[in-house]
Amino acid sequence: MVTLAFVLTRPKNVGEAWWAALGGAAVLVLGLVSLRQAGGILLKTQDALVFLVGMMALSAVAEKAGFFEWAAAMASRAGGGSVSRLYAFVFLVGTIVTAALSLDSTAIVLTPVVYVMVARLRLRPLPFMFACTYTANTASLFLPVSNLTNLLVYNAFGFGFVRFTIIMFLPAILAIVVNALAFFWIFRRDLTGHYEHKPAMFIPENPTFFRLAATGVGVVLLGFFVASALGVQIGVVALIGGIVVVAAARARRWISLREVAGSVSWGLIVLVVGLFLVVQGVENAGLAGMVHRAFEAAAPGNDLSQILSVAAGTALGANLINNVPMTVVALDGLSGGVLHPASAYATLLGTNIGPNLTVVGSLATLIWLSIIRGRGMEVTAKDYLKVGVIATPVILLAAALGLWISLRIFGV
Repeated sequence: MVTLAFVLTRPKNVGEAWWAALGGAAVLVLGLVSLRQAGGILLKTQDALVFLVGMMALSAVAEKAGFFEWAAAMASRAGGGSVSRLYAFVFLVGTIVTAALSLDSTAIVLTPVVYVMVARLRLRPLPFMFACTYTANTASLFLPVSNLTNLLVYNAFGFGFVRFTIIMFLPAILAIVVNALAFFWIFRRDLTGHYEHKPAMFIPENPTFFRLAATGVGVVLLGFFVASALGVQIGVVALIGGIVVVAAARARRWISLREVAGSVSWGLIVLVVGLFLVVQGVENAGLAGMVHRAFEAAAPGNDLSQILSVAAGTALGANLINNVPMTVVALDGLSGGVLHPASAYATLLGTNIGPNLTVVGSLATLIWLSIIRGRGMEVTAKDYLKVGVIATPVILLAAALGLWISLRIFGV
């Protein structure tokens, strides 16, 4: 809890990564986590970490080649000059990218595109930035591949791909719709009026470099689909794609390794590993047993009240220790058949939507925060919480209602 408090408040403006690193080092020094367990954590998180490095390297090339500016120009044309229509379009694109690929892809690829777009159009960036991070979390309910939390539960309970999608479709749709409506109300003053609409096509400075970057992004995103079908880790696809594109661009002297390395948020990687070490220490101290007893007390089932209690509990846990560790803890602590299938789905409501409450709730949010800070935009933990306490409960309630209806129609 001390580590989390420092990560959230950043005393003396010391970055989150330093506090997470100190917390991780502390649990190792105190013997709360063994070196063997630390190695296991690195193995457990390697796909996510490799994915981040690969995608950030690819994004560095794409940004310098003008790919994000091109995508932003296309998005502004789609809005047709209406700020509200443009905002709805961002929600739609964020939902599609998250559902089809992953929430981390949305955070890494969509966030810089949207930021460039609103900067060019001279719109207030905050509502659009929140749309990026919220769609990354909320829309990750749709498919098993949309979120690592989904895959963990999906594999643990043997849910079929089609059945998972059918059961979670209504909760996901209701969550996205309520999310959009809530944001249109929260940011209503910034989402009215029109912007200057210029239909002229974007012309890159270096067309060959642009084609390389665009092809690289397209091939890597397509590779995620193929990798999911073949059971290959998407981190491998991202890393190989990033290396190939960077090597090709560097060979033509369009970008340097220093520029690429400077674009990778190494502190974010340290933050993730540090948080996982701290969570492992807490789990060793009996957290899994506490979760086990909490689920037993909730009398897991498919009634609306039971779905809500499980979703709310796991949402709180996700904001205390991050959503992926919370999912792991929940699965470890709910062995022995305690977890009712309906509660497994409800757990995902909490670990996918719940992280919208705070900046440390999910890895996608931490990635998003790192990206916008790199562009000079500061969103504090307090700023994020002000939006989260209004939007997250109503989104979670809508999704829980959708899950309850879905389970009554299709069965458990």
